[in-house]
Parts: sequence; C-alpha cells; structure tokens
Amino acid sequence: MKYLTVRELIKKVTFFLLITGLFITGISGNLFAQDTNDTLSVVLEEVKIEATHSSITLDKASISVTTLSRSLDDITARRASTMDELTFTLPGIWISNRENHALGERMTIRGMGWRSQFGVRGIQVILDDIPLTVADGQTIMNMVDPAMIQSMELLRGPSATFWGNSSGGVLFMRTRPPADSPNFMFRSYAGSYNTMKHEARWHDQIGGVRWNAYGSYYDTDGFRDHSAAQLIRGGISAGFDIDEHSNFEARVAYSGMPKAEHPGSLPADSARIKPSMAWPTFSDSNAGKEFHQLMASGNFHRSFESGHLRVSSHGTYRDLINPLPFGYITVSRLAGGTRSTYDIETLPFQLQIGGEIKWQRDERDQTDVVDGEPVGEVVTDQLDRVNNQALFGKAVFDFDPVSLSFGLRGDRMVFSTDDYIEDEKGSRTFTTLNPSIGINYSLNNARLFANFSTSFESPTTTEFKNRPGGGTGFNPELNPERAMGLETGIRGFLHSLNLDYDISLFGSLVTDQIVQESIVDGEAVFSNGGNAEHYGIETHFRLQPANRVSLELMYTWLNARFAGGEFDFEDEYEGNRLPGVAPHRFGSTLAVQIGNHHLSTDVEWIGEYYADSENTAINDSYILVNGRWMFQGFNFDGWRIRPFFSIHNIFDIRYNTSVAINAFGGRYFEPGSGRNFQGGLSIQF
Repeated sequence: MKYLTVRELIKKVTFFLLITGLFITGISGNLFAQDTNDTLSVVLEEVKIEATHSSITLDKASISVTTLSRSLDDITARRASTMDELTFTLPGIWISNRENHALGERMTIRGMGWRSQFGVRGIQVILDDIPLTVADGQTIMNMVDPAMIQSMELLRGPSATFWGNSSGGVLFMRTRPPADSPNFMFRSYAGSYNTMKHEARWHDQIGGVRWNAYGSYYDTDGFRDHSAAQLIRGGISAGFDIDEHSNFEARVAYSGMPKAEHPGSLPADSARIKPSMAWPTFSDSNAGKEFHQLMASGNFHRSFESGHLRVSSHGTYRDLINPLPFGYITVSRLAGGTRSTYDIETLPFQLQIGGEIKWQRDERDQTDVVDGEPVGEVVTDQLDRVNNQALFGKAVFDFDPVSLSFGLRGDRMVFSTDDYIEDEKGSRTFTTLNPSIGINYSLNNARLFANFSTSFESPTTTEFKNRPGGGTGFNPELNPERAMGLETGIRGFLHSLNLDYDISLFGSLVTDQIVQESIVDGEAVFSNGGNAEHYGIETHFRLQPANRVSLELMYTWLNARFAGGEFDFEDEYEGNRLPGVAPHRFGSTLAVQIGNHHLSTDVEWIGEYYADSENTAINDSYILVNGRWMFQGFNFDGWRIRPFFSIHNIFDIRYNTSVAINAFGGRYFEPGSGRNFQGGLSIQF
C-alpha cells in the first residue's frame, strides 16, 4: 500500500494552510463581524497555556493544543474511574483502559508511545505541576485519580523544547477547582463487579493561605478473573503570598495500591469465547503489583521590574513489588528535579531562558517466584541511575496579527548501572539539541498556525538493562529515537453557531525507533528498528445548539507506518502499520438539562488496528455507548444532594479494549467489560 513521503506530506500541509487561511480570511470579515450579542464568550485570548511553562496564551500559540475544563455536572455524574473517560473526545490522544490496574492504561498521542508494554512511554504527563514522567522517560499513571481532574491541557506535537526527554506529546492536568465551585464535595458510588469508590475534595482560603485537598478510596473485583484492585490516593496543596511581588505554593500527593491482580493478556480464541478469564500462568503464579508512592513539590514565583523568576522543585519516592510468572521484582525509586526560568519583559520581544536538572535512582532486585512469593537466590541486584541536565530558551516576536516563536533546548543524559552480582559497572551518555519554530496568525475569533518541532526519547532503564545474548550492564547497541514534527491548523469560535472548532493537519518522521526485538527468559529485548512516519488530521468541535444542550465531537485519522531505515535485527516491517495505533477514532458526548434532570451520553468508535509489527493479528473495530443521569432537585440551606446513575457499554458489545504489543505466544488481547452499572450520591456545600 502506498504511503506519503515526508516531502509529499510537507507539500500537502502547506497547501492545507494556504486554503484554510483564504477560507477563514474570507468568512471572518462577514460571518464574525455579524455576531455581537451571543451567550457564549470567546475565550481564545484569556486562556494561558500552563503546559508550555511560559506566558503563551492560546490566541498566540503556534502549536496544536486542546484545553478541557470539566463542569460541576460532569464531575458529579461521570464515574471517571479511568483516564479514557475524560479524554475520548480530545483529538490526538488515545487512552485505552486495559481493565488491568497492575499495568495501567495505554496512552498514545498521534501514535507516539505505541510500543509501551506497561505504563506510558514517549509522552510527558504532569499533575499539579509535578512531572509524573521521570528522567528516563517512564510515566506511572497510578498517581492520577481521574475523578479529581478539574482541567487538562494537551500538547499534541513533539514538545522537547518545553520538556526534554520523552516529549512526543504533553498531558498537563490540574485538580484545583475554580473559586466558585463548592468548598466541600463528597461522592460515593457502587456498581458492577463489586466496585465501590469514596471521594472527598475541599478548597478554601484561610488566613491568607489557599488550600486545596482531595482523597479517594477505590475497590473492585474487576471484570476479569484475577483482576481485583484497591487504590488509595490523596493530595494537598497550600499557596500564599510572601509579599506583593512573590508567592510560594507547596504540594504533597500520595498513591498506594495494596493489591492489583494481573490477569494477563489472551489469545484471540480465549478473548472471544471467555473474555473474563485470566491467563492460567498469571493466576497460578499470583501475578500482580503492590506499590506506595509519595510526591512533593514547591513552586516559587517573584516579579521584578525586568521580568518574572520561577523556580520549582519536586521529588518522588516509589516502592514497588511486582510478582510475575517469570520472576519476583522489587524496585525502590528516588527521583526528582529542579527547574528555573526567567521571563524577560524589557525587550521588544518575549524571551524566556532557563535550566533544568532531573535525576533518578532505581534499586532493582529479582528472584524466582512461586505462588506470588520470592524464592531462591537473587538473580538481579543492581542500581540504575539517570541524570539529565538541560538549558533552554524561547523567544516570541509579536507583529500583530502575526507572531513568530523560536525555541531551542539542549539536553545531556547519563545512564549508569552497578551490577552487584557480577560486580560490574556500565554507563551510556547522550546529548541532543531540539529546536522549534512556529508562526501564528490571529483573526477576530480564530487563529491560524504552523509549527515545526522535535523530540527525542531515550530508552528507559528497563529497556536498557536487557541485552541481546544476556549479560549485565546496559545494552551497548540501543540508542534514543528521535522525531521531527510539522503541523498546521486553525482554531476558532463561530458566534452565530455557538461553535468552538479545532482542525489540524500533522506529520512526523521518527528515526531509530526503539522496538521489541525478542523475548528472552520472559524479558523483552529492545533494538533500534528503523524509521516511522505518522501523519493525519484531527478535528474537534464543541457546540451549544440550545441553552441547556451541549455537544462535543471528535474525529481523528492517523496513518502511522514503519518507513524503512536501518534495522538492528532481521525482521523488516517497511510499509506495515504500527501496532496498537488505531487509524480511525470518533468520540462524542451529548448533555441535556431537562428541569432538574441532567442527562448525558457518550459514543466512542475505534477502528480496527494491528496488535503486532508483522501485521498478522487484528483487533476488530468496536463502538461503545454510555449513559448517565443526575438529579439536581435536593437543595437544603446551602447543601446540595445529587443522586446519579450510569450505564457503561449499554448494548453489551463484546470487544477488546486494548492489546499487548507483540506479545509472546500470540496473547495480544485484553478484553473489555460488558454492560455494567454504577449508582451513587454526591453531597456538596
């Protein structure tokens, strides 16, 4: 099958930008000028993009970015037990709920991160200014309670200029509620598979200190056998003004998972005939995960006559126990970093300069396992360290209505390991420069943009440590993969239709991909597997056709393929689609207010996609429909009681919610749950 070259893609992107610009310029003077008294306000110039760690506002941004702010009705009625419930209508990002808390969700942005076997790879994730992505590029999403997320920002293109390693995209989340939300909210629900959850959140200002806190407890038996889990999560922040020019905010967050059983993935026949089963090897060995993680951060800001100084520091402690069929693994992690920026405001253009240090220290042990318990001698006893130093600068030149942006970041990464069993040491060092350049053209109620940016993704310590042919130390042949991205599009607001729209075209060339070469003694061995091209179109619409009706629509088309280059192993996949990446996705949500009844429904369609690099195993397309109801009629002297009920997978569709990429023995498929119910109560004041 023929696919576009990068040169052809650039031509098509440029043509799209020209045509779109002519179209919008033509209608802006006619349609936009006619709208003067509409109920929805234009927000393009008011939204500051915090995910860029700069003072860029949405109307001046030369990047594809999507923002989401959840309403109180949505926070009350939506179950939001996994991240896919919040992101299925956002363009570019795809989060798959594995129905397996021991592995967590799969996440890709424009296909970046496709190779992840567990956790998240290739994408930066930030929660309340604390990076969940550590120095080697691994991201653990268990810290995030989706129900507590108030707002999100999604950068959909390569973003190493802003965040360095593993920045094929950025997901920036906040739990802080707006000032006009209830000071206290308690929510509790129960449902199918013996699932229950209790949540509490509180915010207030006391004695000049701005407080925000949340906590939750989640317990489920799971849809599949051997998939029960318990999760405890919480966080608290305090912010205050030191004087009229400076302020400080501190945060602490905790996540604990005392139990998470691992059912494993299934071959096609088992997933179809008995989707709730666990793979016997995993249930017999009592595979699962237990962890405790504590994170803390501090953020200082001071204004000077010449600009603004921002300094932030964060630290993470994680203790992991992970019994698997092939071994009993424990990891003790310390990680953290410091970032400092200065925004200079006395120049004829915006300039930010800064530096960042990130570090990671993992103590890793492994023994044999029997019934989920360690036995025998220690077969792995090593200490892995990662240090990352970076300098960066960003400049924005505003020639209203045109603005130009330039960015450059240089990173140096040092990986080292001490193998205490073999008494050997090893190290690898990488340096990289990542530029970006963009242009933005502001119209009355819209913006046109085009952007070129880059990113890189180092191997993680887990991927580094498994060597072809065995042995200790780091794989000497494994190198980082790199990406160059080009995007263009338009975002705006049509008053006459109460329509917020976002349309983007994009293309990326990824070189020296990190791919799984083989599995040796249950452990994956990785190599650099040639190049890949990702290109497609993203559309997103938010519409309010009537006063109490809102509609959100998303469609993404993505063509992501292996595209030649030099392979470090025999199998060449040139022309094959990347596994785990769906070419077609659609999501919509419709909300209607009828008296005191709030009704909403979701529709999500995922097209078929491959589960392996050879393109021999297909995960079939599926469509899911969910529904929710909430009653708003119980109000008592400032107290509000909101009962709610939800149904997921209303039509009881049999489908696989995710896949294990290139899994051993053809066990690719992770079945999704059938029709299930939840009901509960929210108390607010």
